[in-house]
Amino acid sequence: MTQQPFTATTVSVVIRQSMNDHGAVMVETQETNETRHLVDYASERVRSVLAELPVGTTLPVQMTRVGGRSNVWRVSGLPSGPFASLAPPA
Repeated sequence: MTQQPFTATTVSVVIRQSMNDHGAVMVETQETNETRHLVDYASERVRSVLAELPVGTTLPVQMTRVGGRSNVWRVSGLPSGPFASLAPPA
């Protein structure tokens, strides 16, 4: 069976657990209430922004699934605006 490439999608999420010592953030999608684990980041700036956000913060995140069977995701982008200004530019 051939695995199809994953496409990045923008989803509104709520931070449920802040970034842990391994760099993972647990979020819940607003539309479907899915739990997702953000474990990889397009840049250090994206990682820094997410590390600073408190539990309960809602924001749109562009993400792509990592692997075919797990519930881990790569953040490929954040919105411009207030969230983008939380961390210094890379």
